[in-house]
Order: sequence, then C-alpha cells, then structure tokens
Amino acid sequence: MAALLACPFCRTLYRRGEGTQCNVCGVTLLPFERLPPSADALAEEPLVPVLPEDEQLPWTYWRRGRGPLLACAVLGIACFFLPWVRIELPETALRSGFDLARGRAGWLWGGVTGWLVLLPLVLTRRTIYKLRGIRPIAVAFSAMTLGEVALMAAMPPRGRYVPVEIHWAFGFYASALVSLLAASVSVVLGGSLPPLPDARATGARSEPDTRTLH
Repeated sequence: MAALLACPFCRTLYRRGEGTQCNVCGVTLLPFERLPPSADALAEEPLVPVLPEDEQLPWTYWRRGRGPLLACAVLGIACFFLPWVRIELPETALRSGFDLARGRAGWLWGGVTGWLVLLPLVLTRRTIYKLRGIRPIAVAFSAMTLGEVALMAAMPPRGRYVPVEIHWAFGFYASALVSLLAASVSVVLGGSLPPLPDARATGARSEPDTRTLH
C-alpha cells in the first residue's frame, strides 16, 4: 500500500512512477494511506447505537418532570416577592420574603438562590440520563424554601420589650406549597428508563439459526 498512489476523487490506483496526476480526472495523486475512507467504506461501517436515555431532547421538552419543575422554580421566585407576614403590632404592615431577607432574616436569600440555580440547571439537561442524574441536587434546591418556612413557623419573631403580633400571609403558605411540590417532582425527575427498542422494529437482522434441521 505504501508504494501506491491514488486519485482522491475517483480513487483510481497508480504505482509510484506512473505519473503525478490522474489520467481520468486530472487531479494530483496522493499516497494511498493518506486518503480518508471512501463514502462506500463509511456506509459499510456499523452505526453505534444511541440508548434512548441518551437521545437529545428539544429545549421545549416538558415531560418527565422537566416542565413542571421549571414552572415551580418560576413560581417560587414570584412567591418570594409576595406578602409573607402581616404585622399587627407594634405597627400595621405587610412584609414580603424579599423585605424579610433584606432585614434580619438574611438567611432567606438561600431559598430564592436555590430557585435561580435550579432554572438553568434543569433547562440545560436535555437527556433523560442527565435529568435523572441531577435528582439529589434538584431536591436539595427545591426544599430550601420549605425548610426556611418551617424554621420561621417554629421560631416566629418575638419582641423583647415591645409586644409583637404577626400573622402569616398568602405568600408564606404559597412558597411552602410550591417548594413541597417542586421537591416531590425532583424525586422522580427524568422518570424511569425507557425500554430498549425492539430489534424487529428497527429493521435489524436477527442472528441466523444455526441449529441442525432434522
């Protein structure tokens, strides 16, 4: 093979010394070993099968928990700006989660940060395998707001010298509900593994029967 030249266009073979150009095409000859595989050779190579869980999904794919979890993340961010607390004493006021986070409850930023991270995390996972792979971290980010709400309910603010009376507002309960729903969806994110395609459905030839006929 090292002593052969070939036309890169028509693949006609020549011995070294027979010329530098193809007699048919007029194209400069190249060493045979430097030519890439021909179209016929590539067509004969077996295709590497892609598992169903590794197939690329469209950006707009919403099934297997992907769409509901993205919707929960958007709702969780929106609920952060809804009223969480209604103050009756020592003054009458409404405070959203955003207002509380800007005050003494700075740890509330963790919940909304979890939602903001969850959005691109889920959006960029476009295979079933990758969606299943982020289940643990998706559960953790989704449940952060629920943990914050539970902590606030267990230890409500109390006045040391001035009486304080507060009531939980709509945003407080909505945030907890969305967080619980998102955590539940995250547990089954990606769903179960899809079945492998049937060889008969894909047109693959079955193995020949080598049993002896009697």
